[in-house]
Amino acid sequence: MIFANCALDSITTKANEPSESAEPNPPQWPESCVTIITHDMSDEDAQKKLKKLEDSTKLVTKDMVITEDMTEDEKAQKEKLVGQIYFVPKEHFSSERKAIFFEPREEPYKVDVQVGYYVQVAGLGASASDVKFADDGASKKKGPYCPAYFNEKLRGLTTLDTFWRSAENFTNQTEGGQMWAVSQAAPIRRIHVEKDLTLHDAGAQASGGHLANAQVEGALIFGSQQQFCSRSVTVGDSGAINLGAWSNVFVDTVAPKNCLKTPVGWTNYGGNQFGEDLSLETRPFNWRTDWNRLGEGIQPNVDKKGASTTVSVPKTTVEKCFVAMEIFEDGTKKYFLHVPQPRIRTGDELSPLGADLSGATDDKRPFENVYVARAETEEYHDNDVARKINIALKQGKDVVLSPGIYHLKESINIVKNDQVLLGIGMATLTAPPNGEPCIRVSTGTEGVRIGGIMFAASKIKKVPLPFLSTKTTSFIEFGKEGVTDAGNPNNPGVLTDIFCRVGGDLDREVSTDIMVRIHQGNVIGDKLWLWRADHVKLADGELPNFPDKNLDYHQVVLGECPCKTGLEVNGDNVVIHGLAVEHTDEDQVVWNGADGQVHFYQCELPYDADHNFGANNFVGFRVNGKNHYLGGAGVYSNFRDYNVIVKTGISHPSAFDANVVVNPFTVHLDNIGRIMTVVSDGSTYGGGPTYERAMISKYLSSKEEEEEHADDKKEMEANAMVRKTSWGWFSEKLTSITGSRPSSPTAVPSQ
Repeated sequence: MIFANCALDSITTKANEPSESAEPNPPQWPESCVTIITHDMSDEDAQKKLKKLEDSTKLVTKDMVITEDMTEDEKAQKEKLVGQIYFVPKEHFSSERKAIFFEPREEPYKVDVQVGYYVQVAGLGASASDVKFADDGASKKKGPYCPAYFNEKLRGLTTLDTFWRSAENFTNQTEGGQMWAVSQAAPIRRIHVEKDLTLHDAGAQASGGHLANAQVEGALIFGSQQQFCSRSVTVGDSGAINLGAWSNVFVDTVAPKNCLKTPVGWTNYGGNQFGEDLSLETRPFNWRTDWNRLGEGIQPNVDKKGASTTVSVPKTTVEKCFVAMEIFEDGTKKYFLHVPQPRIRTGDELSPLGADLSGATDDKRPFENVYVARAETEEYHDNDVARKINIALKQGKDVVLSPGIYHLKESINIVKNDQVLLGIGMATLTAPPNGEPCIRVSTGTEGVRIGGIMFAASKIKKVPLPFLSTKTTSFIEFGKEGVTDAGNPNNPGVLTDIFCRVGGDLDREVSTDIMVRIHQGNVIGDKLWLWRADHVKLADGELPNFPDKNLDYHQVVLGECPCKTGLEVNGDNVVIHGLAVEHTDEDQVVWNGADGQVHFYQCELPYDADHNFGANNFVGFRVNGKNHYLGGAGVYSNFRDYNVIVKTGISHPSAFDANVVVNPFTVHLDNIGRIMTVVSDGSTYGGGPTYERAMISKYLSSKEEEEEHADDKKEMEANAMVRKTSWGWFSEKLTSITGSRPSSPTAVPSQ
């Protein structure tokens, strides 16, 4: 049997080797994870195929949603769910990855496409207008859409976990418009919506998202979204913008004057008509409705706590690379990798603003020079996929990662200018167990594009004396540590749709030090979600360790899934549109480079931190570099296990310059502890404190505010003197010496 396995390995590792000349075009997509809806397929046949790819569903019964202790009004609201079929989040930690492609054709597709976990839906047109979705007469169709999930333990709908999915490159012509009710790692981009774009589902809780390169003719409705980033968006002349909950960020968004309209139904419940002067601009407060209350017949109120941050003319924006296909007159099909050119707005010739959906200026690269990598599956065994990818990159080819999980044994090395490494269908790179990064970008390169990839931590092989090791583990090393590399402002490196996670699957001993490190200058990021897990998959028979939280997961505790920091930036002139970092053990972000910019930041501090998190002055965002801009940044606390007191949410040299640090805020989501102030320049603290659940605290500079919180700051200073005697601190120190961590479960007997 051993010899048989060795023989199998020796055969299969030679499969899918990069060609020494041209790669096949059309490429050989793996049928198990890439579904192509062809242009000549009937809508009925397409719908049957798509139905098989949907998430699990459940019929809601009365006992699932109604309890005896509910009020009559609460029961009436829950009754609306009874008898309905909803999607449920059973695939939360699935190992499957899927891409659903639609070939271009003249007539629109008339289908429903539920975009579930680890699914990417994309049109294959060169232009977003090449693939269209429309209604089918009396039968209303949605096209690609993402609704809320039904959570039986919460007895209702939620979109707080509709992440790890994406949709792009199509036109939605349906009467119902486009629904995309998501949170976090679920971007929607390169779309044209001819009606409304709704980013929530019936007011169900949603924590934020990313919209890029989009044209919306109707209303852009954020609803219950806590934070949202809109980048390069064009709102039609008759369109409108209905703002979200706590913070909206608009970069390169073109909208008509007076675009902030009175929401539908607002005046019916006693709300006043909005004024005529509400245009898209930076303001410390929003006019918005409490969407959760409208459906209950309760009069709405104007809530001014949310903020709107607008950057009308960004210096540079770069769109994500994408796969397109052309059908020639003889019926042959050819694939191309489209590489959009940077849109630069300095000098005499300024690039246009707003959405760019035509693809007319893209660098169009035929797939003869694109290597399509395949992940290991039950049917396809490959022990050295990283080696094959590196061969292709050395040949000067671009690389597309087909859907799947790639267990790397070595780093992927990008060594040439302008190369593209693009994942489709939520392709996932698992870090090499020797502590090397998943991807290294060589210093001195320019124009490198990395996008559409998930990254997962692995269990790092222990070294004899880990406390003597100086190696920093990470997923991405963009440039080389300690080497000055200015990059090229006219041909920047780009990171798009980068989703990292440390933990989530069963193994709780996985780790990394810093998820993403950017050493090169002039790199642009567009939608990065860097997540140390707050919850992971349960083993067979294992019960939740916090049953009162109503979640079917193991809640991560101190010492599990360790990761110090999400993002470290050492290069100058690095710009990120849409950044989220959550739950890391120390500073969530450390920004050392000069002239950096971040437009939109969302952060949750670790739930499992102990007192030392505050005593060590860890923060949600730390800036050490000069001339840094930070707009629309929110830092949340939910300290579950210890009464953690954090001095400030954001540490920034220019913390109190309202033109540099724009609309920062903190939120106390739940549980104990708090963030005492919103911002600090290292010596002075401003804004806060935050006490009550879901209370928002903002920095509004005033002498009265400083005096009001004087006693609170004394308590904060006292807490900083807490002796380091907690079990969590001792456990981490022991870990640094022995290199051992709590063992992960394999199976737990039923109780």
